[in-house]
Amino acid sequence: MWRNRFRLLSPTRKCCCQFSRNIVTAEQVKTFQDQGVICIRGVFGEWIKRLTKGIERNLENPGKLSEWLKSENSETYYFNDLLNWQQIPEFKEFVFESPAAEIAGKLMDAQFTVFYHEHVFTKDPETTSTTPWHHDQSYYPVDGWKNCSFWIPVTPVSKSSNLTYIGGSHKWGKWFKPKKFVSLQNYKYTKTYNEKVFEDIPEIDSHPDAYNLLSWDLKPGDCLAFHFRILHGAKQRTDPDGRKVVAMRWLGEDATFAERPWEPSPNYSGGLKPGDHFYKSESFPVVWRSEKSNLVT
Repeated sequence: MWRNRFRLLSPTRKCCCQFSRNIVTAEQVKTFQDQGVICIRGVFGEWIKRLTKGIERNLENPGKLSEWLKSENSETYYFNDLLNWQQIPEFKEFVFESPAAEIAGKLMDAQFTVFYHEHVFTKDPETTSTTPWHHDQSYYPVDGWKNCSFWIPVTPVSKSSNLTYIGGSHKWGKWFKPKKFVSLQNYKYTKTYNEKVFEDIPEIDSHPDAYNLLSWDLKPGDCLAFHFRILHGAKQRTDPDGRKVVAMRWLGEDATFAERPWEPSPNYSGGLKPGDHFYKSESFPVVWRSEKSNLVT
């Protein structure tokens, strides 16, 4: 059973995209580790048609966690949905057959890469909805340092409407309270919790020059890889052609299931209890491992 669980891919495997041998450079790894975010150009170009099909399939048959959020003063919508990858063949193919798991593993300097979940985001053209400053790990029931999200647009995204990141903020040693994306209010504690101190996010927009703000123009095939603890947000207006993005979340060997003082997102444990490693659940497959991995399969 254990051997069937792990579809392990060799670090030198051939794949359908341009990365196969020197899949990640030492400079890229250092940038990701120091900055918390890196833009990788053209890495998933040959996967864009399949990812687009997967997004369309998700829009046609949304999952139980899907949300359609209407913009203020307009008829445009922001859609997001997650935890559907096992029902969407294009996403499942990407997880197991693209170089994504290997890239994530090397950026994280991980012994092996665990797939956490996918997340689809779409915005209608000229959507006026702000993504508040936040970092993702406060929402997730995940502890551990080795993690990585891939933000993969299948439509062009201009720098002016793209996510903006605060370089190095993942290393501040702080945990911030998550915000609701509609009301922009902080999450409230719903139970007694003493494990971590969650702080209010600073007033970043009042002093933007005080921060290392990073953003990029992106084309289909490009990818932003970023740490769960890096602060990021987006400006109000979407590009004229709208936006379609799929994010793929990855974990390393130190990732454990964790409690939060509010309902986490996603609120899914895969049968794990607090403190359990994610790789022990069949819901979170190990997709790639390095030559230094000591994982017994």
